[in-house]
Amino acid sequence: MNYSHGDDGYLYDREIIANFSTNTWYKGPSSELITHIQKEVANISQYPEVHAESLTKAIANYHQVDYENILINNGSTETIFLIAQAFRESNSRIVTPTFSEYEHACSLFKHNLTYCGSNFINANMITPEGLFWLCNPNNPTGQLLKKDLLKKIIKKNPQTTFIIDEAYSDYCLVNESLASEAGTLKNLIILKSLTKNYCIPGLRLGYMISSPQLKQRIATFRPPWSTNSLAIQAGLYLLQNPGIEMSELIQFHSLAISFQSEISVIDGYEAQASSTGFFIIKTPYKASDLKAKLIKDYGLLIRDASNFRGLSPNHIRVATLEREKNMLLVKALQKVTELNRTFDFSY
Repeated sequence: MNYSHGDDGYLYDREIIANFSTNTWYKGPSSELITHIQKEVANISQYPEVHAESLTKAIANYHQVDYENILINNGSTETIFLIAQAFRESNSRIVTPTFSEYEHACSLFKHNLTYCGSNFINANMITPEGLFWLCNPNNPTGQLLKKDLLKKIIKKNPQTTFIIDEAYSDYCLVNESLASEAGTLKNLIILKSLTKNYCIPGLRLGYMISSPQLKQRIATFRPPWSTNSLAIQAGLYLLQNPGIEMSELIQFHSLAISFQSEISVIDGYEAQASSTGFFIIKTPYKASDLKAKLIKDYGLLIRDASNFRGLSPNHIRVATLEREKNMLLVKALQKVTELNRTFDFSY
């Protein structure tokens, strides 16, 4: 499987005018956060805390769980690989289409992999012994499952450890997070990210919430100094300062709905509804060719979503940006369609 990702504009010899390929907050990091990090730069001459102890305590307080329920790592992806390593050669079922690194990590540590679609998830389902991987809301579709349904499934299947990735939960208008349940449900691991909604993916900062027993099993494989000093300080700052305000989130969803509608009326394009600001689109063209065309002729970067298991070679994913940038993509797609009814992407 191809484990490529978005935000790969650095691979192209072309200025990127608008980046629709990444799911981070469209307004970027706050200027106050950047100023705070700049003040901390001098401290890079010292080693960071071995296990990010101060940030662990702050996150535990934020979620009202115990210190022993939190494990901080160098981004959620590191957590995914640590879990796969801690459960080496287990059975793993992955709900697809979804983030490819679940499969990547499980394959690396020789898991027996099976797959299912979200349509198989219901209150009466019985899951196999082992691990069950689910992204909620899902990447790339933006589909959101209700927490009451997930709690029923988790309690009904004690033989299964559920890994629920909530990296994008702050993009949803309704709260379906199970973070507060993760410390007490012994077969639940919640993955959280501080990089998406605050737009700091370059700092790599994520954590998991689980029972102390699960945390200890996974922490065994985490190297010391996994979280750098600047990431720790950024995390401490962010927990003390408001994230996305509800008014901003409502405006963001309004932009996303308009964006989806404007793309869907273009001949041959089908934008799928989403609970977040990102969504998938089935296009009339091969995704890799359309991506190359948009970069070369328009300086616009989209996510080729064809490597998501279960999607077609014609699927792309886009993230909502400001209205002006969204319209750049809409007009570019219209232009491609109008001028190239039998479009040849080779050049």
